[in-house]
Amino acid sequence: MISYRAIRLYCYLLLWFAILMVFMPCVGNQFVDWDDLAFVTRNHHISTISPASIRWMLTTFYQGAWHPLTWFSHALDRSLWGASSTYHHLVNVLIHSLNVLLFCSLVVRLLQAKVLSQRLQYITAFTAALFFGIHPLRVESVAWVAQRKDVLCAFFFLASLIVYLSYARSESSGSRGRYYLISLALCFAALLSKPMAMTLPFVLLLIDWYPLERLTASTFWSRVREKIPFFVLAGLTAFLNMLAAGEGAVPFSYVPAHMRIMNAFCALVFYVRQTIAPSNLMPLYQLDRSLDYFGPRFIFCAVLVSLVTIVCVWRAWKRDRLWAAVWFYYLITIGPALGLFMSYRHAMADRYTYLPTLGFWLLFGLGVSRLWEVSGRLSAPRAAKGGLIACLVLLAFAYGHQTQRQISVWRNSETLWGHVIQHGKYVPALAYFSLGKIMENKGEYDKAMAYYQTALSLNPKNNRYRAGIANIISKKGNRKEALRIYEQILQEEPDNSGAYVNVGRILALMGRLDQAVKAFDRALQLQPDNGQALLLIAIAYLEKGDKATALDYYDKYLSKGFPAKPEVDRELGKTTSNPLHIR
Repeated sequence: MISYRAIRLYCYLLLWFAILMVFMPCVGNQFVDWDDLAFVTRNHHISTISPASIRWMLTTFYQGAWHPLTWFSHALDRSLWGASSTYHHLVNVLIHSLNVLLFCSLVVRLLQAKVLSQRLQYITAFTAALFFGIHPLRVESVAWVAQRKDVLCAFFFLASLIVYLSYARSESSGSRGRYYLISLALCFAALLSKPMAMTLPFVLLLIDWYPLERLTASTFWSRVREKIPFFVLAGLTAFLNMLAAGEGAVPFSYVPAHMRIMNAFCALVFYVRQTIAPSNLMPLYQLDRSLDYFGPRFIFCAVLVSLVTIVCVWRAWKRDRLWAAVWFYYLITIGPALGLFMSYRHAMADRYTYLPTLGFWLLFGLGVSRLWEVSGRLSAPRAAKGGLIACLVLLAFAYGHQTQRQISVWRNSETLWGHVIQHGKYVPALAYFSLGKIMENKGEYDKAMAYYQTALSLNPKNNRYRAGIANIISKKGNRKEALRIYEQILQEEPDNSGAYVNVGRILALMGRLDQAVKAFDRALQLQPDNGQALLLIAIAYLEKGDKATALDYYDKYLSKGFPAKPEVDRELGKTTSNPLHIR
């Protein structure tokens, strides 16, 4: 006879296999031109692991956040696999599958405080973990390489909770101290992966309240003091990420406080609805400032959230703490992502649900285990249990199918932004601009121009969109007009290093190499590690016949971790070849 331990092991393997099967199509996806390139493929700071790159990871506020462990994971991938999207996606899928197993283990440990048989505990845990893992809302966190921080943070977050439960239940002082330090270290790792882990100390207090029931009126301050090291780490991480956000934070003059608050209420309801019945999932839910944020939909959401909170508090007062614990876990963990202190101009995002919706899946698992228990008491228990299993299998297939359809949206940049334009209710200018870049790279300049012009019409003050139009004008032969547009951009943004690079490129194409070198040099003064400027100024000196200076700039280019260019190597005298020109 197969032992109970073996059955549990087979169930864990089945769970892991199911997650891999559903998400394996991610491995065939490409990088997308939305942070993937800036984070991974074009980020020379993580091309290798070295003292200089580690120093950069620990000190950089690049892309408006401080998450050195996430940078290290990307650097490790680059060192092992290079710039191959296949393995970067595979690592995301593997981490997600491990998170599902951790969540399953966490649920089992949480349910040890409830009067449930071991069989019902595992039915609850496996059901909750399976449906959490295959849900379409997970796609954005897993299929988007730049969101490695989501799955990596969740891994350490869940591990910290599991170890904390061992600490809270341990009776040996030596073991308690060891568990405490391990939980604290895992918390720190989660914080180094993504700042949303700053909610972890509050979650620990919530677990103390229920289901551990260690938090009472008489023990409140001792439990808070117990979490002080966690709060210190969370506070330090929050401070560093506030510095990182810096000027990138959306000002209240652009998005007023009332708009942020009402959008937060709407987001709270939106995430619950999408968890229950996911539909029209979008990579980007742009904030629409034209909406009436005191309209019926937003008022309904505010009233509904308030009523649910009141009911949960009342139930907790009546000693039924489960619903309150789940609801307040949701509010605590989703809090940093509600947009009250916005760093970006989007209203909500699917990836924000990765950790906050775990409680809902715990409730779902408890509901299934309750139905399983009731089915066993009916006159035809086998038929009833078979029907329950059939319903769960159908629901799992429905979620899995929708998940794989959503994965296909992230196949490449064109499918991603095409989906946003085709299905989005409020299409942001970024979507049109990104498709414009794709068309430009394909050489379809008329389509690219149309997309750039649409993007500029939606955001007339964005000089990136004007620069895109200038590039197309230049490639179609009107370099004087393109140069005029870039000079206008530089009048408005005199510190725009990229604009100087493009001015230099156009001047070089016009044969004005001395002026081009001055433009490249100015770009390097503003941004010394601008790889494009270093490469183009080296090529410009080559075209001028000054190989010594060209070699000096090219060596600087290589020393910063940028990839070697065989055509430049040849022109520097290694082999003979056709002349090299700036294009």
